[in-house]
Amino acid sequence: MKDYLNKKLTSLVVTQFVHYWYFYIGAFICLYLTHNIQSELPFIAKDLAEKISKGISIPVGHLFLLALGIIVFRTSSRLLFFYPARVLQKILRFDLMKKLEKVSPSRYKDYPKGQIFQIIGGDLEHVRALIGFALLQIANIIIALSILVPKLLNFNKELFIALLPMFVAFIIFSAIVSTNRKFYRQTQDLQGEVQNIIIETYAGKKTIKNFHAEKAFIDLFAKKSLEELDNFYEAGKRVGISIPLMPTGVGLSLIWGAYIIFTEQLGASSLILFSGFVYLFLEPIMFLAWIGVVFTRSAGAWARVRELVAVLDKESELETMLKREFSFKEKSESFELQLPFWDNDINLKIWKDEKNAIVGKTGCGKSELLVKISEVLKMQDRSTSYVAQDPYLYNGTILENLALGRDFNEEQLSKAYELLKIFGLDYLASDRKSLFNLVVGENGKRLSGGQIKRVSLIKSLLFESEFIIWDDPFSSVDVVLEREILSQLNAMKIFEGRTLIMSTHRYTTAVQCDHLSLICESEGLREESKVIDFTQKQEGGIYEHFRKQLI
Repeated sequence: MKDYLNKKLTSLVVTQFVHYWYFYIGAFICLYLTHNIQSELPFIAKDLAEKISKGISIPVGHLFLLALGIIVFRTSSRLLFFYPARVLQKILRFDLMKKLEKVSPSRYKDYPKGQIFQIIGGDLEHVRALIGFALLQIANIIIALSILVPKLLNFNKELFIALLPMFVAFIIFSAIVSTNRKFYRQTQDLQGEVQNIIIETYAGKKTIKNFHAEKAFIDLFAKKSLEELDNFYEAGKRVGISIPLMPTGVGLSLIWGAYIIFTEQLGASSLILFSGFVYLFLEPIMFLAWIGVVFTRSAGAWARVRELVAVLDKESELETMLKREFSFKEKSESFELQLPFWDNDINLKIWKDEKNAIVGKTGCGKSELLVKISEVLKMQDRSTSYVAQDPYLYNGTILENLALGRDFNEEQLSKAYELLKIFGLDYLASDRKSLFNLVVGENGKRLSGGQIKRVSLIKSLLFESEFIIWDDPFSSVDVVLEREILSQLNAMKIFEGRTLIMSTHRYTTAVQCDHLSLICESEGLREESKVIDFTQKQEGGIYEHFRKQLI
């Protein structure tokens, strides 16, 4: 069950059959019994017609048993095929999500959200349709033909030849459908782009300019939607043109069969028998015609899945740069980091179990530096909680966002509630239960930006990680609340035994830390200082950086 995502489509199918062989053996037996019973129906119908014409009474009890057998065995064959396909879809989705979670975001930074959503959702659904529906029908066809062909040949060889127009129509239909692979693939790509536009539209509802409803944006959405529709129409046009071939082939086969029955004087009841065989052949053949559509779509879908997997498996340029031996050195009281920074390297010292602040002008690279620090720590297998400037909240309750799938015990619940009070969020509800059950909406849209940030900061504190990394954590709260928050966190000793690394623009935040590092684009690390030294001396680069805030 391992490494499914790196297999070719044919290899994936073979592996699936090998792993679930007992399901498929059971399905084959059920299909055999289904078609064996069904193959007797034309002869039973012929016999009934002859008895009716002679006025002979007909017992019907055994017909109900035949119908029950067909229902039971046909349903069982589908369940035995569909269940392993659903399990495979779940495994593929889980493995892909796990891979996305484990690798560095720098690997898939060029993939829009809509494309990733389309691959995990729509493309894997197409693969499931192949493994479940399409392979069921292939087995259905093989077993049906192996039973029906000998029985019809044994009755009359000429009538079997009369089925030729139906088979030819199917072959032409399949050939036309097989040319659609390019259009299905382009349609899937464009569906991803359209979904991405929709996702970004709703994610950007708080932006300016009439909430993203400006004409240029609507025109872009219309253009992409039309391109998707055009590709889907091109694929559908070929299918639509070729579909009438199937009933035409059936009609010609019926006419040919009727002519043979008439010329050989086989009797009217033989026409009923032949019509029954036409129906029994038609069902698997019609499904086989659509199997071409499923194969075409799933081939394009699996190609997109494997392209994403290849991107996720390939080390990013950032990871390669950060894997240098001298990127990370651990000493007794500190960590020394040498990281790429603009066109040069920057040497940073992070003090263990203390609060470290990185300061600098807007746009100098503080956020990017924190991302690189997080990447290096991840490579060293150090547990890290990282909160970006614009964190994301899931469409759930506050507690669900804080727990992230974990079951909190009473001690953890009490700690979470205490932190919500410290960060000034307890006013959102009248009591603890109501606050925990407050639904925040997708990306926290029912909360303000500052409230989203504070919930995310609390979440990082609830995880027992060695490193806590905050990007400009208190930019959305006033200095009074900021001072109260940090004072109460220190009183809780929540940072004890943990290393805090944060970026900030504020003097009031910086002086609450233990160590400061001033960075700039041209020099990299411009100055380092203990906070106590900086506040006492009131000189140097860090002091000059904050001087205007002190006036």
